[in-house]
Amino acid sequence: MFFLFLISCVSDEDILGQCVIAPDLDAVCNEIYEPVCACNDLVYSNSCYAQKAGNRLWKSSNLESGDKCNY
Repeated sequence: MFFLFLISCVSDEDILGQCVIAPDLDAVCNEIYEPVCACNDLVYSNSCYAQKAGNRLWKSSNLESGDKCNY
């Protein structure tokens, strides 16, 4: 039953595709610089900021935050 509860908490309106969901503007992120290339092909300073922007997928990167990348 708990699994059904978790599924029911995510509305279809929050899911915008395989890659992106609605941004979580209230998320608080640390300032540790570990750049990631998110599935929207932008580099974020760490995975928390990528997730906060609504990305569901990302990978490590050696590019600068704000750069374009190829996920």
